[in-house]
Amino acid sequence: MISYRKLAMRVLGHSPVSAARTARRSTAKRAAALALTAALVVGMTLPAFADTWYIDDGDISISAGENGNKVTQGSTTKENDTDTVITNREPSTASSNTVTINADEGKTVNVTLDNVTINVDEGYKYGYEPNAYKTAVSVTGSGNTNIELNGNNTLTSGYGHAGLEHNKTDGSGTLTIQDEKNDDGSAKGSASDTTGSLTATGGYHSAGIGGSDKQDGQVTITGGEITATGGNGAAGIGGGAYGNGTVTVTDGDITAKATGNYGAGIGGGFGAIPKDTLIGGNGTVTISGGTITEASGGYMAAGIGSGYQGLGTVTIEGDAVIKNAQGGEAGAGIGSGTYGDSEIIIRGDAVIENAESSANGAGIGSGQGDLYPDGDGMVIDLTVGNVTIEGNAKIENAKSGSGGSGIGGGAVGIGNVIIRGNAQIGNATGGDEGAGIGGGVLGTGDVTIEGNVTIENAQGGAGAAGIGGGAETQPDTEDTRNKVSIKSTEAGSPNITAKGGGVLNGGGVLDENAPLAGAAAIGSGSVADGATEVKSDITIEGKVTIDATGGGDVAIGDSTNGETQFSGLQVGTTITRRNAKGDDVSQPGDVVREPEKPAQPTVTPTEGAEAPSNGSVEVERPVTVEGLYVTNVLGKQITHTCTQNGTTLTIRANGIVASAHLTLGMVRTLKAQSVKTLVFTTLLSRSTTVSV
Repeated sequence: MISYRKLAMRVLGHSPVSAARTARRSTAKRAAALALTAALVVGMTLPAFADTWYIDDGDISISAGENGNKVTQGSTTKENDTDTVITNREPSTASSNTVTINADEGKTVNVTLDNVTINVDEGYKYGYEPNAYKTAVSVTGSGNTNIELNGNNTLTSGYGHAGLEHNKTDGSGTLTIQDEKNDDGSAKGSASDTTGSLTATGGYHSAGIGGSDKQDGQVTITGGEITATGGNGAAGIGGGAYGNGTVTVTDGDITAKATGNYGAGIGGGFGAIPKDTLIGGNGTVTISGGTITEASGGYMAAGIGSGYQGLGTVTIEGDAVIKNAQGGEAGAGIGSGTYGDSEIIIRGDAVIENAESSANGAGIGSGQGDLYPDGDGMVIDLTVGNVTIEGNAKIENAKSGSGGSGIGGGAVGIGNVIIRGNAQIGNATGGDEGAGIGGGVLGTGDVTIEGNVTIENAQGGAGAAGIGGGAETQPDTEDTRNKVSIKSTEAGSPNITAKGGGVLNGGGVLDENAPLAGAAAIGSGSVADGATEVKSDITIEGKVTIDATGGGDVAIGDSTNGETQFSGLQVGTTITRRNAKGDDVSQPGDVVREPEKPAQPTVTPTEGAEAPSNGSVEVERPVTVEGLYVTNVLGKQITHTCTQNGTTLTIRANGIVASAHLTLGMVRTLKAQSVKTLVFTTLLSRSTTVSV
């Protein structure tokens, strides 16, 4: 152990001297040295090193210092703590003490949680007053805070507070949860790497990680195993009740659950409209890496996206994997909660293994819209699900429990969907009256599919299209048609299998006693007898492969106009159509094959014809041109004769009005055989002369 005297000498820039030399010093010199040592020990600021702080010993307050953190616990304050580590003396015993972190503007606080267990949940001990309750770990300030995870950490807060709380304001900084190092402090990069974890549980109206009651939440996660559970009305990760949630994930393994009602698994909390202005509910979520093992929304909220009434803005990209995004009843799996619109982009190499609404929301898209009587009839207030899937993104399963589409609109919702690039869709399944891809019940679908897209199964629910409109959509106008565009691009050609929903005998949303017929595989859903069906505008360009099976009589189109025909499609196009009975209802132009190579024509003298003389005068002789045929005005073939005189071939039709039919290949062969002029004549000696 180094002595204070040696430490003092090192600070002064000298090396310790030997015992013999010290013994020769005068008494005065020794007294002066001891006095100097005492002065240094009492008065100077010594270099600071990492300290371990035990939460069991009391509340901890951390702020940014000049060269590290300023840490206070009880009567102890340490300046310039360069690597603040917080732990428990007894990890199996939860502490009731708290951690408060404040980063000033322009400063960054770095803190490590190492096997910390804090539980400050006191139930409803102080009534319904959030300020009376504690927060396990609170992050504040306009600077930035990074929390490193070592070992297993558990944070549980009281009523009105998030487990790990960071309320987002106009002036707040960022909170980043990370797992950059192994538990022993070593760098990652081997098979023996360790992963830090965090389990955070919020109190009533508060997120597991993010906002407290009536507060927005902001969270960035770059690593670790995270399990977050929000209290009633709040998101698992994101906003508190009446709060918005801004969440960014670049790595890690995450499970986020909202309990009770109205909060998203990841995103916004409960959105309220007390004075015609929405407060909270919006979810802005960007996931560019890592794995979302589960994101479960509460009643009327999305699994990933917005809470009740909020806008769900979701971007999933990079190599992110979503194993299960589960929307609560009337909320989307990925997108928006009830009465909320969505803006969704899924791109890069992202994989969505399962995105599902338990009922009335889209698997990927919007939550349920509104339908209510106003005295003069029913008011339909549609939500809108805007979804773009591109790049190499892969959707394995997107499903609605009922009423909503697999991808697009929720019940009483419009689905605007773009699928392009090399995107792959496994199953997109609508609930009853919801399209596989497109609109939910009462909602239209505007769907664009282009490029090297594969859709293995787009299945409409009963009465709804596989791709296109939901059931019972009305009235019909040019602006409210179901629009579907499918085309090939330089990236490749689409390969699509779609099935229309079958008959709904139990009746629809607007009239529970009126059954609905089966719907088109691509096009419009069905309506009750006597209602005006919204028609479909369908365009197909280039080369496509489509297998369409209608749930009723029509495979591609609508029951008003029947099957839609296409022309001018590229070679290699194959469109297969079947109705619900399995009958082939294919149309002209559905299959475009490579043209057959024409037989090479030969011009041979007719048997018995005179051979040409050796003189300068050419002799007209009968010949046969293989492949040539002549038709009359009715298009029926009629007889003809051919003669050749030198370089002129004459075709004589046995009819008054006739047409000669030759392929370009035949003309080229005739030219190679020295024919330069074609003369076509009828019984009235009317002739047409063409230069070869």
